[in-house]
Amino acid sequence: MISIVIPTLNEAGVISETLRRAAAALGTTSEDFEIVVVDDCSMDGTAGLAECLAKELPVRVLMRPGRLGLATAVLDGWALASGDVLGVMDADLQHPPETLGPLVQAIRQQGADLAIGSRYVPGGGTSDWTWARRLVSRTATHMAATVLPLMLATVGDPMSGIFLVRASALKDVDLNPLGYKILLEVLAKAHYRKVVEVPYVFEERERGHSKLGKRQYWEFLLHLARLAKCTGQLTRWIRYSLVGLLGALIDIGLFYELVARQAWRPAGAIAVAIEVALLCNFLGNEMFTFRPAETSQFQRGFLGGLLHYEWVCLPGAILNLLVTLLGLSWGWGVVTAAALGVAAGGLFNLVFNVPAIWRTWERPLPAPLSRRT
Repeated sequence: MISIVIPTLNEAGVISETLRRAAAALGTTSEDFEIVVVDDCSMDGTAGLAECLAKELPVRVLMRPGRLGLATAVLDGWALASGDVLGVMDADLQHPPETLGPLVQAIRQQGADLAIGSRYVPGGGTSDWTWARRLVSRTATHMAATVLPLMLATVGDPMSGIFLVRASALKDVDLNPLGYKILLEVLAKAHYRKVVEVPYVFEERERGHSKLGKRQYWEFLLHLARLAKCTGQLTRWIRYSLVGLLGALIDIGLFYELVARQAWRPAGAIAVAIEVALLCNFLGNEMFTFRPAETSQFQRGFLGGLLHYEWVCLPGAILNLLVTLLGLSWGWGVVTAAALGVAAGGLFNLVFNVPAIWRTWERPLPAPLSRRT
């Protein structure tokens, strides 16, 4: 059976259409299904409208006392559900209910443990978003993949609000979400092997009002921090930072030695310093950051892993070189120029490149979370 949870808060204007379209989409799959509406004490009669439809559709309604949050509504709905496949979607029709059919097929026919409706794979998209809204969405997605790079870097849309997951993947898993992005919690903690992303086009809300505000954005950041801690990636980040600091000192110190004491040309000296620092970072991360938790697994072989690491770090290395040489041409001291070059390259990698860099070490952590997409 497929159990779909739809959290609601003042969605009377759309709930009937949402439920009818969701039921029609699920009806095409030849699967038994139920829809669980979890309502946070809506003042506009949303729950009553849903209960009226329960006479003709397989709908159940759970009413909660007050606004307790979308993520906890999903968990309460899943606790009530009977299906061996659990799902969630919004009530506001921004997630087209017709996406449920392909998601079910991904689970039943493609063997996925987790099927995600994705805006950011071929065929997916957003309808009429402004550039600012697109930027916020992409930034949040990249931020999540940066904080949890071994878990989220290969998922195109880890912020999606419409997905299905096998109930067995959540067995004995302590889900403790904060805010509204329940998929982050599932991706970080559930026991799954195969993920399939199904494209869909995110629609604009035509009726009702968005529930997103400053509080939700703040909760998103806190949720990422909490997931980093409980999954062990915070510890890994600390080790990664220490290795990076050592590499920075090696870069600056070697550049100073070659230029100030050995009288090398600056261009050659900075190239050698950067390469030695990258090699030290690679070995340090292999032995100190990833190997202790048995997460390191070079599918390309050791040399292939090193070359991949060098390749994804190349933009930051080039920026480091250019800033260092530019600083020297402006009369900066050798150490100052090298330090600013290291800072520029490191900042670039931190902001844009962490997911790709961390994927040098292929296996996600902890071990039960390994997957193929």
